Amino acid sequence: MSSVIYFLSDAHLGAGPEPDERLKRERLAELFERIKADRAGLYILGDLFDFWFEYRTVVPAGHLETISLLRGLRDSGIRVTFIAGNHDYWAGRFFVDGLGIRVVKRRLELAIDGRRFLLAHGDGEGTGDWGYRFLLRPVLRCPVSIWLFSLLHPDAAIPFARWFSRASRTGLGRPAARDGGPLRAAAAELLGRGFDGVVLGHCHAPELTAIAGGTYLNLGEFFSRFTYGVYRDGSLRLENLSPPS
Repeated sequence: MSSVIYFLSDAHLGAGPEPDERLKRERLAELFERIKADRAGLYILGDLFDFWFEYRTVVPAGHLETISLLRGLRDSGIRVTFIAGNHDYWAGRFFVDGLGIRVVKRRLELAIDGRRFLLAHGDGEGTGDWGYRFLLRPVLRCPVSIWLFSLLHPDAAIPFARWFSRASRTGLGRPAARDGGPLRAAAAELLGRGFDGVVLGHCHAPELTAIAGGTYLNLGEFFSRFTYGVYRDGSLRLENLSPPS
């Protein structure tokens, strides 16, 4: 029997007003019910949260409902892997120890039904977005930076981080990052090296394209179009949950 695997990215939970956030959580719960029904695996390819940071004894209170949804998914026997994105790279032991979710902070090579797939969030892949790739990304991933941020009280640190996340989407080169071309070119190079499929997120531009004898899937986003990916019957698919009319 062929495997069934779901792929999700870029919900940016916590980025919008409460009615929008409620809708995202409802759609996330709906998707999780589909995954449970299929007894499928789930790979989250980053930016599930617009911001996430773990203190030793504190997690963001605004995400308790989402945490409960993830816990319910794991309690039903679904295996979940979280590939950190640029907005939630600081996910860590809480996911591993508290939720039983595998956390990966790099590209992930995956074998499915004898085929080779490469999964990544997509930040830093391809060309362009130079300011983020060579200045901001190294700072955000530096252990010293993470340690210094952990010294701030959550009531000060979390509002600042949310402001910075909004600024990074609107004022720090984000229009260029929304161009799917560089990620498509990066995927084409990887497919040319022998991968059968490449799955990315990050640019919020959903795409399913046959390239170089393989398949490139960009998951788009899960906050307005509610797109996600599925591997079923030996092939990758791009699907979506329609918002209520």
